[in-house]
Amino acid sequence: MRKTRAQNGNQFGDAYSRALDECARVAREEFSVASGALHDAEEIGLRLKAAVGVVARRAPADGAAVEDARARLQELELKLETTLAGSLRATGAALHAKEAALNRFTVTLFGRTMAGKSTIREALTRGDGATIGKGAQRTTRDVREYTWNSLRIIDTPGIGAFEGDEDRAQALSVIDETDVVLFLASSDGIQEESFKGMQELRQQNKPLLFVLNVKRDLEKPVNMRRFLKDTRSVFDDNELRGHFDRIHKLAGEYLGMRDIRIIPIHAQAAYLSTRPEHEEHAELLVEHCRLGDLLDEIKSEVARRGTVRRVQTIVDGTQVSLLDIQEDLGEQAKTVRRAAQYLEDKFSELDVWLDGFVRATIARAETEAAQLVQPLRASVSSFIDENLEREDVGERWKRKVKALKIEDWLERQQASILDELRGRLVEFSREMSVESKLIGEFDAAMPSQFDPWDVRRTLRWTAAIGGALASVEAVAFWIAGTELWNPVGWIAAGVGVAAFALSWLFGDREERLQRQKAKAASQLRGTIDELEQRVAGRLKKWFYDSVTSRLVRAIRKDTKQLYNGMRDVSRSLDDGARQVGAIVERLNRRLLVRTGQFVGASVEETRIARVVRDPGVRTKLLWSDSIDNPAFCKQVGLAIGEWIDGIPEGPIEQKVAWSLRPASVSPARVSISPQTAVVRVFRQEVGRAIGRRGNNVSLASRLVGMRIKVISEEPNAHV
Repeated sequence: MRKTRAQNGNQFGDAYSRALDECARVAREEFSVASGALHDAEEIGLRLKAAVGVVARRAPADGAAVEDARARLQELELKLETTLAGSLRATGAALHAKEAALNRFTVTLFGRTMAGKSTIREALTRGDGATIGKGAQRTTRDVREYTWNSLRIIDTPGIGAFEGDEDRAQALSVIDETDVVLFLASSDGIQEESFKGMQELRQQNKPLLFVLNVKRDLEKPVNMRRFLKDTRSVFDDNELRGHFDRIHKLAGEYLGMRDIRIIPIHAQAAYLSTRPEHEEHAELLVEHCRLGDLLDEIKSEVARRGTVRRVQTIVDGTQVSLLDIQEDLGEQAKTVRRAAQYLEDKFSELDVWLDGFVRATIARAETEAAQLVQPLRASVSSFIDENLEREDVGERWKRKVKALKIEDWLERQQASILDELRGRLVEFSREMSVESKLIGEFDAAMPSQFDPWDVRRTLRWTAAIGGALASVEAVAFWIAGTELWNPVGWIAAGVGVAAFALSWLFGDREERLQRQKAKAASQLRGTIDELEQRVAGRLKKWFYDSVTSRLVRAIRKDTKQLYNGMRDVSRSLDDGARQVGAIVERLNRRLLVRTGQFVGASVEETRIARVVRDPGVRTKLLWSDSIDNPAFCKQVGLAIGEWIDGIPEGPIEQKVAWSLRPASVSPARVSISPQTAVVRVFRQEVGRAIGRRGNNVSLASRLVGMRIKVISEEPNAHV
């Protein structure tokens, strides 16, 4: 038989008040711990910002090719600073909000629109009913607070209203302050959408109490008479069983909950009990509406586990926020490291091409110079035959050399070399843009939605190569346009000497003429050889000074600086993630130890060597000695709503095997290598060893500090 409201009030009475006082005292103690943890995290953030800043300032500021490598690192520095500062600021704001309610045990009411939340609020606050039936309103201003039996009650808009980022953030912030969540469903439609809407909120690992608002319109006199006479007209056992079964099914399917508590109420009856027109039946309506049962359930929760709930809200809530920061830093480190490796790989490919290009261009300078002077070389004999005895032989040879248009040829060669280089770099830029877009799409498909390093944006500097080449061309053409050497002058002078030598010839003129022609031809060919070497040398010198030294080396130097800087940033992020992880572990250890104290299963904090958690699902801890403590694990696990696996200290094979609980694994089936443990597991145990979405093996790997690889084998397999 259900107890009367008065009986229940006597049952709790002073004990309830004392429990609330104790909850407030514990909350103040744990707030100090959480504040210290946040301060430590902020110090880590400052050190991380400084470390990344050093890398950004170390990058080149004036590279000829990759002129914005420094800017990219500085942009990354700013993005990381903004993200980290924003996360820490949000964590601080959440903790500050909890500070304002340290002395108040908080209960939050969630449920779909029109489930009856407004009716309950109007009943408990003795309102005029103005808000009843207006549950479809969708504004964050609909979050309201009121007091009921010394409890702080937070009333939220319908779950379906949390559709935008701002609304969802509001819902998460509300639940972060909550000690117990009341999930209100209504008998006129227990919808899957309501449970889907609670999934994200459930990840905060808050204790959840289900409330079923049984709807039967008591404004109709016939229904009111039946209800006052016998509550079974509303709370029919068969009907309730059907609703309970559906709630159990949906809670298991969407929230992963099996053992749940459901309190049926009639919200309208509670509200009508406050109205003057129903004053004569007010006491009976209060008794029959069963809000007293709900209050008794909450009071029981406060008395039995109120202190645990306060620790969860303050310590575990801060831990969850810092865990998000740790995971974000870890994901950022992976993304930056992946981008750095991508850049290095792609520029290694470009390096190979550049090496070949340099060798080919040097050989090309010699080949093209030889082709340039080939007409001169081929015409030496005929030129001497026709012009050796002429007074203007020097001018004639000068005109012949000028006809080669060496300056124009040199400009064409330079332009051709630059065009080939530009074409390859443009192609390279296009390849990187396409491939980095694919990387970006891959990143977007990863579980983490945060991408701190947009690879396409990172590689934007390749567009600056065109500008760098333009500046090289300007210098190159200036060099080509000046007469740093005058091949025409010294060739003409050489021919003049030959002509002067012929002026004294007498005697056997023909014989001497032939000898002189041969000598002049040899001299001209020598000067052509020298011209060829000088032209090729000048082209190679220009290429070395303006391209190889200035552009190619700049590409190599600046890009190496860029991806090495990114690796330094990645290492800093990893260090930051590890340091925040140490704070998270400290808070997790605090949660377990304090909960153990409150449920009569105390352990010394030093006994817990390591702890890893998937909040709300499973915790694994490593004892510092070889003694297990299953009572502690069971009682603390029940109190915080998680499975807890305690692993005693021992041989590494034993720790690995036992870390895969609840799977039954023999230490003899564990093989250890420096970085990996290979575990052979019977086929029927593989699912338990790996866990849902790999959570169990992931926790086990983190606990023992090495990758665990699970291999399925048949039960009759031999070790």
